[in-house]
Amino acid sequence: MLRETSQANTLNYGLIGNGRICALVSQSGSIDYLCMPAFDSPFVFDRLLDSENGGYFSIAPTTSEIYTLEQKYEKNSNVLLTRYTCELASFVIHDFMPRWEIWDGSQSHTPPKLCRYIEILSGEPEITVHFFPRNGYTPESCEYSILNPTTIQCNHADSHLFLVSNIPPEQILGKATIRLKSDSFFMLSYEFPSQETSVSSVKVKLEKTNKYWHRWTKHCYLPDEYQKEIIRSALTLKQMIYEPTGAIIAAATTSVPEIMGGSRNWDYRYCWIRDSFFTVNALLKLAKFEETENYISCLSKIILTHPDYLKPLYTIEGHSVPIVSILEHLPGFHNSKPVRIGNDATLHHQTDAYGEALLSIYPAFFDERILGIDQDLLWSCVERLVKQAIEKFPEKDNGIWEIGDRPDHYTFSKLFCWVAVDRGCRIAQKLNKLSAYKQWNLHRKKMKAEILEKAWNEEVQAFTQAFGGQDLDASTLLMPILGFIDPKDSRMLSTLQRSEELLVFDGLMFRYTNHDGLGKPENAFTICTFWLIDALTLSGQKRKARKYFENLLSFGNHLGLFSEDINQRTGEQTGNFPQGYTHVAIINSAMLLAEN
Repeated sequence: MLRETSQANTLNYGLIGNGRICALVSQSGSIDYLCMPAFDSPFVFDRLLDSENGGYFSIAPTTSEIYTLEQKYEKNSNVLLTRYTCELASFVIHDFMPRWEIWDGSQSHTPPKLCRYIEILSGEPEITVHFFPRNGYTPESCEYSILNPTTIQCNHADSHLFLVSNIPPEQILGKATIRLKSDSFFMLSYEFPSQETSVSSVKVKLEKTNKYWHRWTKHCYLPDEYQKEIIRSALTLKQMIYEPTGAIIAAATTSVPEIMGGSRNWDYRYCWIRDSFFTVNALLKLAKFEETENYISCLSKIILTHPDYLKPLYTIEGHSVPIVSILEHLPGFHNSKPVRIGNDATLHHQTDAYGEALLSIYPAFFDERILGIDQDLLWSCVERLVKQAIEKFPEKDNGIWEIGDRPDHYTFSKLFCWVAVDRGCRIAQKLNKLSAYKQWNLHRKKMKAEILEKAWNEEVQAFTQAFGGQDLDASTLLMPILGFIDPKDSRMLSTLQRSEELLVFDGLMFRYTNHDGLGKPENAFTICTFWLIDALTLSGQKRKARKYFENLLSFGNHLGLFSEDINQRTGEQTGNFPQGYTHVAIINSAMLLAEN
């Protein structure tokens, strides 16, 4: 029997990953979500989205003794520890995906493998294993066959999965009571196990993986304050960077709803230009240069191979994202349908992407520590991005919040078109491209003047969501952060005050409160509260900002992980999990508070 701690948060999961695949592990040690062999591949375990019939992989004690549970990460690592303790026995599961450096340290070994190492701490615990993988996006379970005394094979999509263990396959598949007299392991792989796998070899993988994460963390720049929060957020973001290409996913999951019982369920297993910029920007502040270099390489290929216009998102391989298909057989997270695969935002025009793409490239021209970047090729990207930003500035788009049926002149989109031209001007100056600079500088001045005139609403006394509108939008709080306006400008201070008055409820900020075609938002959008914190900090209101920050940190789950949204009434996290955007904001706000 298990005694779990009682928490309101239904997203009490840990994330494990290695830059190729990732999984969610429940507080009781069950793997309830996993896609293989890549982030955006079909499901192996999907109980997160189907609590009754979904696939999962659990290891649990079977004795009548009451076990207490404790779950935490290995310090400064992405190896997750779930410890079970009773009077007669105790053991801990080390869940991880193998990762370590190879050759000269310039590459990482990141196979699509899940490892579960069971370490006996005392006694001889008895466990039962439940191994129920799903056959991809279909409603069918996998078919099994025993290949040899250590290996189970099961079909998955168009390929096979292999489970290797030192526990006999018959006991695993028969859900037998298994008495553990020594350490044991499970290794789930998308590759045929070509060499002998043993307890000792998996333990070596565990040690090498921990060593990798410890070394990666040691090379993070950290301020004096909030180091634990920054480290956990950085480690979480690192797991969401697809090692083969450098692409960055927005979140590990699909279709965890923004609102329980609602239809705001989206597939976030793709690379958003917007989210990716914020991620590499945060990691660069931590002195993580390889991640920046790899993403710039990924982004430049996308820009040059998609000349017509820049879409807001791409697959982790740099291709167009498929439009939505719905998995009708899945009831969804807490019965919140639909479960979506693909994302219709691929059809949107979101002109802020030009500014975010240029901001991502920008460090390659100004930070001497960034190496291996072809500046001539990047200059071609800069020219294309600035040209497109100038062309798109007069047009309506779908905006940061991807309101598909309500194109408008959104302030955020206009702001980032200006950012594209502004940073383009700075790069042109640096490279002595005087003709480009003179031409672009004229547009920069006109765009800024137009934003200041049309986004400002004298009656509301704030910059608004769209030109000529009256609705407030938390994204306008980014204006001073991006260098568009002084944080102590009277208009900015008024916008900050009005946003706090009209968008903050119970200490949490909504992105907006107006109807958006799907109804009015019901939950606070977590990153927006961090934007409020940053704007307050820059305006000199550090004490208030710190109160908001520390209150917001209290909403994280038992491992300090955050999703996209928070229900301000219940404290429950909602939305895809973990959300990269949110962990980016933790790093940015923590560092800003520490520095000011």
